[in-house]
Amino acid sequence: MLPQRSTWSGLLLSAAVCTAGVLGTTTTMWAQAAPATAPAADAKLQTLADDFLHYSLVNQAELAKANAEALLASTAPPQEVLKAFEDASNGRNFRDVIIQAQRREGMKEIATKLLERVDEGARVVARDPMRIRAEVDRLANGPRAYQNAADRLRAAGQYGAPIYLEYLQNSAKKELHPYIIRIMADIGRPLVTPLVEELRVSDPVLRIELINVLGQIGYPQALPALRAMQMDSNTNPETQNAIAGAIAMIDRTGQAGKMSAAELYLRGAQNYYNKTSSYQPQNPAEKTNPIWIFDQGLNNVQAMQVPTEIWNSVMAVRMAEATLKIDSGNADAISLWLAADMRREIQLPAGATDPSRGAKSAEAALYMLAAGPIYVNPVLAKALEANDSALALKAIDALEATGGVAGLVSGNDSPLVKALANQDRSVRFRAAFALARANPPSQFPSYFRVVPVLAEAVNSTGAPTALLVVHNDNQRNALTDALRSGSSHFTVYAGNTLTAALTAAQKAPSIDVVIVPEEEMGGVADIAHNDIRMAGVPVLVTTAAANVGGVQARISEMKGYAAIDEKADEPAIAAALSRARGDVGSVPVSAENAAQFAATSLDLLGKLAADHHSIYAVSEAVPTLVDTLKDKRPEIATGAAKVLGALNSPDGERALAATALSADTDAAMRVVLFEQLAESAKRTTNVLDGSVVNGIIKVVSADADPKVRKAAAMALGALNVPSNQASALILQQAR
Repeated sequence: MLPQRSTWSGLLLSAAVCTAGVLGTTTTMWAQAAPATAPAADAKLQTLADDFLHYSLVNQAELAKANAEALLASTAPPQEVLKAFEDASNGRNFRDVIIQAQRREGMKEIATKLLERVDEGARVVARDPMRIRAEVDRLANGPRAYQNAADRLRAAGQYGAPIYLEYLQNSAKKELHPYIIRIMADIGRPLVTPLVEELRVSDPVLRIELINVLGQIGYPQALPALRAMQMDSNTNPETQNAIAGAIAMIDRTGQAGKMSAAELYLRGAQNYYNKTSSYQPQNPAEKTNPIWIFDQGLNNVQAMQVPTEIWNSVMAVRMAEATLKIDSGNADAISLWLAADMRREIQLPAGATDPSRGAKSAEAALYMLAAGPIYVNPVLAKALEANDSALALKAIDALEATGGVAGLVSGNDSPLVKALANQDRSVRFRAAFALARANPPSQFPSYFRVVPVLAEAVNSTGAPTALLVVHNDNQRNALTDALRSGSSHFTVYAGNTLTAALTAAQKAPSIDVVIVPEEEMGGVADIAHNDIRMAGVPVLVTTAAANVGGVQARISEMKGYAAIDEKADEPAIAAALSRARGDVGSVPVSAENAAQFAATSLDLLGKLAADHHSIYAVSEAVPTLVDTLKDKRPEIATGAAKVLGALNSPDGERALAATALSADTDAAMRVVLFEQLAESAKRTTNVLDGSVVNGIIKVVSADADPKVRKAAAMALGALNVPSNQASALILQQAR
C-alpha cells in the first residue's frame, strides 16, 4: 500500500512549486479543454496522480515511481489517466513534471511510459467525435466561444474533417457553415489530404467551397487533383474559375498551371517518397497515421490507419497510381510505384498489417520481376541515391533474375555497376555476384572492380565495425571494452578526436556505426564526401543524459542520426543503432550472412577461374585467397584452396604447399590442400624450391594418415620434378 501524505507534504509541495520555476504554473491545453460539466476523475486515480506530482516535485523518486507504477498498472483507459492529472494539477503543469521526472536517475523508463499514456489520453479526448461536434456547435456563439472551440478543434487536427464535411452537407446546420469554412482554413495543412479526397463529393456548391479552402490553405498537395479537375471537360465554368483561383494562390510561380495533372501527381508521389518536409505524416510519433478514402455511399471521407513507418510509401503508391490512371505508359511513375511498394513491404513493422493493400495485391517482388530491368534499374538507382540498402538488395535480386547483360551493364550510368562502390557491404557484394554470374563477354565500365569486391566478400566475417570518438580516456576505454565484449562483438577503432579514430581505422574495409560527441558530429558529413566507408553510415551522437531530448530534436531532420546518453551501455547503443539503421535502410551483416557471402564469392571465383576467356582477372584475388587458407571456417578455407588450385598462379601454388606442410593444419584440410596443389601443378608446373619438395616426399613416405599420404603423393606426381623421388620411395619399401 502506498504511504499517505501529511499536511507537511502540502506545505513542502507549495514551496517546491514556488521554487521550481522551470515547471511553470499554467495548466495544459488538455486541462483547459475539459468541459465545465465533465465528471470528476476517479478518486483513486486522482490521488495517485496527485501523489506522483507531489513526490516528483519534492525529489522523492522512489515514492513518485511507486505511484507511477500504480497508475500504469490500472486498467483505466488513457483518457481517464489524463483526467486524473488534470483534476490533480492544482496549478502545476503536470506534463512538465513528468518530463522532469524522465531526467532523474531510475525514473526515465517509468516516466516515459506515463507520459505516453497521458499523451494518448489527450489524443483520444481531442479526437472524440462527440467532443468535436460539441465544439463545432459552439463556433457561432460569439468571438470568445469561437476562439475556445477553435483551439480544441486544432487539437483534433485532421480527425475533425469528416464531421465538418457532414455538417456542411446538412442544411439544418446552415448557420454554422461560414464558421466551419473559416475554421478549416485556420486549421490548414492537417486538413489538406481529407479535403482533396472530398473533392469527389456530389454537391457542386460544396465542391467549390472546398476548392476555395484548399486555395487559402495553400499547400501543393492539392495541386494534382485540382489540375485534373480543371482539365476535365465536364467541369463547369464556375468550378473552373474557382480552381484557377485556388491554383494561383497555391502556386505563385504559375508553373503548376502549365503542367499536366499526371506530371503534378508524379511530383507529389516523389515528394511523398522522399519525405519532403510538408509531405510527412501529421503525427510522426504515433504508431499509426491515417490515409483518407472517399466513401461514395457516405459522400464523405473516412480515415484508414496505416503504420506510421509506411505512411509515406503508401501515399507515394497512391499518387503514382493516380499518375498511371492518367498516363499508363509513364515509366517514371512505374519505377516509383515499384520502389514505394517494395519499401512499404520492407518497412512494415513485424506483426503489423497494411490495410491499404487491396485484396488482389501480390507481394512486391512479383511486380519487380514482371517489370523487368527497364523499370527496375531506376529503382536501384533511387535506392543507391538514398542509401536504402534494403531496397537496393531487392532490386538487385530482380535484376539478376530478369536482366541479360544489356539490362545489367548498359553503360557508365548502370546502377548495378555503381553499386560496386556502394558503402554498404551487402550491396557491394550482391552487385558483384550478379555481375560475376552474368560474366559478360566484353569489358564494361568498372568491370575491374568485380574481382576486388569478390575478394572482399571472401574476407567477410560479420563482425561489425565501430568508429568511436570519446574525449575522456577512461570513458573511451570503458566503452571500447563494452562494445568489444557485448553481444555484437564490435571491432572498435577509437580516438579522442574524429581524426584520431579515422587514423586508427585506416585499414578497416567498412564502418558500420560512428559514435561521436555532439561537437564532432558536423565533421562526419564532411568526411563522408571523400571516404565512401562513411557515406550513409548510422551516426550515434553522445551527450549528457539531460540533453538527449534536446539533441535528438536538433538532429531529427538528419537521416540516420540518433542521440544517446554518453554513458549508454552496449545494449542501449545496439537499440539506438537499430533505429538509426532503419532510418537509412542499412542492412547489418551477421556472421551467418558473412559466411554465405564468402562461400558464394569463392564459388563464383572458382567458376571464373575455370573460364579461361573471362574478362575478370581472378588472379587479382590471389593474395586474399592465400590469407583465407588459414581461415578458421573449414568450408571457407577449402573454397579458397579450390580456387587457387584452378588458377595458374605460382604464388597460389607456393601457399598451398606451405599450408599443407604446416604443423598447425589439421589432417582433413591437408588432404584438400595437397589435392589442390596437384591441380595447380598441372597448370603451373613446379615452382617449389627443393626444401618444399623434400617436405612433400617426407609426408608421402612417413605420414601416419594414409589419406594425407595419398593426397601428397598425387601432388608430388603432378609436380613432375626431375629427381629420384620415385626411386627413393620404391627402395624405402623394399625389404
